[in-house]
Amino acid sequence: MFSLLLNVLVHSPSASAWNDATCTFPSPCWPSDNTWKSLNDTLRGSLYRAHPPAAPCHVPYTNEAACGIAKQNWTSQFWRAQQPGGYQDVAWENGDSYCNIDNDPNTPCAQGLVPQYVAKVQNVDDVKAAVNFARQHKLNTRVKGASHDYLGRSSGNGTFGISTIDLKGIRFEDNFTLNHASGRSAAQSVVHVGAGEHWYYVYKAADAHNVSVVGGSSYTVGAAGGWVLGGGHSALSPQYGLGVDNVIQFEIVTPDGKLRTANHYENKDLFWALRGGGPGFGVVTKVTYKTYPAITAITSLLLNVTYTNASYHGALKTFLSMQPDLAAHNFSGYTYPSNTNLLGGILVANSADVGGANATLKPLFDFAEAETKAGRPMLVQTIVSVLPSVFGMFSADPATVDEGSGSAAILGSRLVPMEIFKGARLEAFTTFLVKQPFSITLLHVAGGKVNTVSPSATAVNPSWRRASHHIILATGWGTNTTFALRNVLRKGLTQATQTFADLVPGFGAYANEADINEPKWSETFWGSNYPRLVSIKRDIDPLGIFTCYHCVGYQD
Repeated sequence: MFSLLLNVLVHSPSASAWNDATCTFPSPCWPSDNTWKSLNDTLRGSLYRAHPPAAPCHVPYTNEAACGIAKQNWTSQFWRAQQPGGYQDVAWENGDSYCNIDNDPNTPCAQGLVPQYVAKVQNVDDVKAAVNFARQHKLNTRVKGASHDYLGRSSGNGTFGISTIDLKGIRFEDNFTLNHASGRSAAQSVVHVGAGEHWYYVYKAADAHNVSVVGGSSYTVGAAGGWVLGGGHSALSPQYGLGVDNVIQFEIVTPDGKLRTANHYENKDLFWALRGGGPGFGVVTKVTYKTYPAITAITSLLLNVTYTNASYHGALKTFLSMQPDLAAHNFSGYTYPSNTNLLGGILVANSADVGGANATLKPLFDFAEAETKAGRPMLVQTIVSVLPSVFGMFSADPATVDEGSGSAAILGSRLVPMEIFKGARLEAFTTFLVKQPFSITLLHVAGGKVNTVSPSATAVNPSWRRASHHIILATGWGTNTTFALRNVLRKGLTQATQTFADLVPGFGAYANEADINEPKWSETFWGSNYPRLVSIKRDIDPLGIFTCYHCVGYQD
């Protein structure tokens, strides 16, 4: 219900430009067909010559039955995650090419950004075999989990891919103790999550086990992959912290082909880097999160505010001015303003105060009443209920959920402090947003517990520890949009994002939901933590086989 319906599409250079030291297709260094066959034998047939999912609908791969399956499941992210060449966003499949289910079937389907070969690993030994193969041949390598990739880091033209979607497993321990802690760490309640799990199924299992866990606000976001590696925000973050603040340990196959455990006592530098440093340090196979006593009441408030364009500035400014008070009352969630209406999915964890939730919106009701009396009709509608658990936010059948997969979008973002919702800064910020031709999403997923963590405790941009909100600008295009127009949109969004950045000097962006074309990408994504990340990257991946565009170590 509170799913973040955002899809990412940006222009991406070829993999060979990302890391010239590694091997990509069709370079002479690329392994022979017989060499690939040998790897396939080792993986018991789990190596795939990958193509975009719409390939069966185009020459030269035309297959009527397979095309029908693709059309039937085109918007299903669960299906897309299982496809060797499938991604949430069609751009990370196609790049700037036309291979969609509604394009001309006589237009040849190009490889696009889908890796040449993808190993769908079934266990840790498969991961080791795939990583060893990549290292031995110095292959530029991508790791693909649930495929909720907003910056194209899990795909790349001419690369080798490792898909972890089949590494399942959700196991709870009520008295877990870290190895090598030597009495320094008390037993705690945790959940061990395989790299191929989606948050929906983790929430479902946690509900049955009578505990809560901090995770993504979408059915199909991966629970042990890119979400947590980039930081991992949640509607529960203001009360419980970011995903990285709740990780107890990782199990990861590093580029040397060894399975390692990373926590506060083993491989401590690697543990730090994995908590926000993004992909590039190996293949995570399992993540262990702390759990909390079950949340038995969540006040859920669905908000729909309608108004005329004349009231847009005032309505938005009123709502933005309410953010400090909403935060003080433990509200979190997502809001989507436009020039005709403002939609919101807002919640208060550990609360059943329905009346209090509505009362907090009084300034908005008052403004609407004044506008309507002035001849500018404005209406505030709310649906308030109390959910019995975190899993209550995911009441729909996952097989019927459409989270916007199979479409294209680009986005830019910034983390912002609470001060931007006050005084002169509020007016400037409101004016900036009202002028945007792009869609806007306000995510109240910071502040509170997130701000109590030391800026250097994890690898996320330190400005997370001073921010109250994460705000996104987004746009997109259709499957037949010209490449020239796509580039116009990309350029326009980057320019708007940089103007946005000028309003919040010293603040970066959430590395998982940002503009891939950020001009100062390392500073924007990781800030002062970047030099340490690069140092760890050099030690862990000296050949750079897991280096991707604008990831740690890019052009190092």
